[in-house]
Amino acid sequence: MAQKKLQLNSEYNEYDLDGDGTVTDEELAAMKSIKETEMAERKQRTQKRMAWTAMIAMLLFTCVLMIPGVVPETRLKLLADLSALFYIAMAGVVGAFMGMTAYMSRK
Repeated sequence: MAQKKLQLNSEYNEYDLDGDGTVTDEELAAMKSIKETEMAERKQRTQKRMAWTAMIAMLLFTCVLMIPGVVPETRLKLLADLSALFYIAMAGVVGAFMGMTAYMSRK
């Protein structure tokens, strides 16, 4: 197979790992592996941020509801069903993250 020669200032210069001006199949495979690993790490960081945000949201929601005078007691009764759904949804996000993290670490 013919070598892939690069033009000057090509957007594919990053794939030329040894700097010889040609991109070999091995270099393409190595860069593909690196890109996949970077994407997996980004995905994991995003999922981790979502789980932390859900945990913080549950904590803040609870604190706001427990501070006297912030939310009237009549409103608390109206918010009871909604707050239960909120806690279930946020706990689902956190549980899914923890469960998938444990599953992937065993894999």
